[in-house]
Amino acid sequence: MAEMAAPTDIRCTCRVCTRIRVTVDQIFCVLDVYGWLLNSYVVDFFQEKLWDRLPETWKIALQDTSPQEFGEWMSGDISCKRVWPLTLLALRQVINILQVNRNNKDPKSIIACESNNRKANNKNNSKAFKNERNVVLDELYSTDHKFNNLFCKHIKQKKRYEIQKIAEVCAACAYEANCDCIVDIGSGMGHLARVLAFQYGLNVTCIEQDCILLEQARKLDQELLMSIKRRIPNFYQKSPQHFTAKLESSNLVESELVSQLKELFQKEFDLSEEETEFGLVGLHPCGDLAPILLQLYSSRNEAKFICIVGCCYMKLTINSQISKLKGYPLSKYLCLHKNHSLTYTSLEVACHAIEKYCDKLKTGNYEDLIVHTYRAALETILIKKSTILRHSQLRNVKVSKGMSFEQYCKTATLHFDTDLQPQDSDINNSVITDFLNRWQQVIVFGSLRMLLAPLVETIVLYDRFLFLSEKNFVPILKPVFDSRLSPRNLVLMSRKNN
Repeated sequence: MAEMAAPTDIRCTCRVCTRIRVTVDQIFCVLDVYGWLLNSYVVDFFQEKLWDRLPETWKIALQDTSPQEFGEWMSGDISCKRVWPLTLLALRQVINILQVNRNNKDPKSIIACESNNRKANNKNNSKAFKNERNVVLDELYSTDHKFNNLFCKHIKQKKRYEIQKIAEVCAACAYEANCDCIVDIGSGMGHLARVLAFQYGLNVTCIEQDCILLEQARKLDQELLMSIKRRIPNFYQKSPQHFTAKLESSNLVESELVSQLKELFQKEFDLSEEETEFGLVGLHPCGDLAPILLQLYSSRNEAKFICIVGCCYMKLTINSQISKLKGYPLSKYLCLHKNHSLTYTSLEVACHAIEKYCDKLKTGNYEDLIVHTYRAALETILIKKSTILRHSQLRNVKVSKGMSFEQYCKTATLHFDTDLQPQDSDINNSVITDFLNRWQQVIVFGSLRMLLAPLVETIVLYDRFLFLSEKNFVPILKPVFDSRLSPRNLVLMSRKNN
């Protein structure tokens, strides 16, 4: 009934969308030359002689460069006095120009489609968008530290920060869309949903695939509601509603899901059918879930806005056919691009924060990175024993200060058959000793991959931006979180015209 007519994909000619398409083309030109770095496994560093594949001038400059010095150079520290190869300097500059701006303090970091014929008021509204019945709660929240902590119970510090930031953005979107209903997808234990419901007075329905998390969320809802009522006896706000579902990309599934949501909003929140339009919210939906939400938003009239922060890019389904709109690429522009391919390894690297990584190198706090050297050296030992052990799944071992390579090998392969476990002669020899002495090269090589990683995330996010633009919606991409606290810090938003 409310399914949208299939929109014709269009190419927006506004300045922003045009620049994004050009940027995507330029990024792929860079990856044509240096993409092999992203597509390499550090575990193969010695086996595949990856250092030898670097340009000769890079090897000369980097062979005696400490990780600390390289971290300073990566972050643009002008105190670095080393003479760097021009190609390496050019690469860093190009990456800085092409990558999406992740600085949440920079007012110029917001990217929004400028098409005049479909412009919506998507600016963050500074008006009070909170429900009037929560005025007393707001006063308690801002003045009573113990009451404030009720919303933070069972939540780690990083998550608390993300929830408060994204809740404010989502509530503003709901206010601007004149929409009191929110569907929190992949809601987990419902931490975000409780803030949206109890603090902002919104009607929230949660969809979570894990039944155990869903039951925990219901329990926490009741705990928080009882605590609020002890302080505000006449407080009335419906708790979030939870149900289990696995979202899939198909018209039939979408239609059934929307019907269920509308029925639930009417029944549980005493709303009329006209009041059941909703916004879609996803705080770090994993892999294909983010693209599925974007397709749901684009295909259903009932979905009035979307607000998502993606993650786990390496779990995206990589498509090669235009008809399979799921995962990556989503936009028609990328689907038709002659070279739009991204690999698992490149997408995995893009899930890390380069800012935090550079800080680790610059402060000399990179001892834990020796694990990559240990793992690469162990790989050569395992392959000598049997080629079927290549890229074997090993036990996760955190290399603490003073842990020897021998201790690492024995712990990492404890689950192997005895005849496949490394022996003393495998570990204690001149070849392995030489490998272990090259630990700085391994870290620098990994850092080169990290240098390129922001370009991969930029492609994924611009692909989603263009997908919305092609569907005649106004997308906005904005860094909301501090990237050092939350590596995936860019929020993609869109609101339909009322």
